[in-house]
Amino acid sequence: MPKTNISKVYYKQLVDEIEHDPLIKPSTLSVVCFIAVICLLGGAIIWFAKFNPGNLIQTTAAVTSISSGKTDLYGTVSTFITFDFKTRDGSSKSVRQQVSDGLTYTLDQQINVGYHPKNPNYARNLNDNRPDRISILLWIVPLILASWLGFVALLRYHARQVEIWNAADAAEVDE
Repeated sequence: MPKTNISKVYYKQLVDEIEHDPLIKPSTLSVVCFIAVICLLGGAIIWFAKFNPGNLIQTTAAVTSISSGKTDLYGTVSTFITFDFKTRDGSSKSVRQQVSDGLTYTLDQQINVGYHPKNPNYARNLNDNRPDRISILLWIVPLILASWLGFVALLRYHARQVEIWNAADAAEVDE
């Protein structure tokens, strides 16, 4: 026996209200979409800035030396390359720089570098165009938010169905 009896007209009105209530509120969806866009753009800007530095002059260089060795008290082994390049004014420069993990170089390999026009001794290896960890983390945030929205929608859908079943029981409807 149902605890509360309701009319079939009120039942239809109740079901109509429940079914027209969105699973995710538009304001919540707007905020989540805004956060997702910010994260995607932020990750892309950080990644772009890594391999396209604005104030450095880009050129090619040749790898002239590769060396490895322990660099701290914990025994961390780091690899360094020395590369030679020519500046716009024709002077030759040689720079030694640590290699990012996962990259391998060979002698005489041509790489992209960027140097500061006022201090050509400051040069960066621009060959590594992989996204930074922070970019990847920022790109994962929208996936986490979408999963969270899906989970919330499923919970709300289940709660709505239970409410409709209880109303159908109270109205003694067999729909």
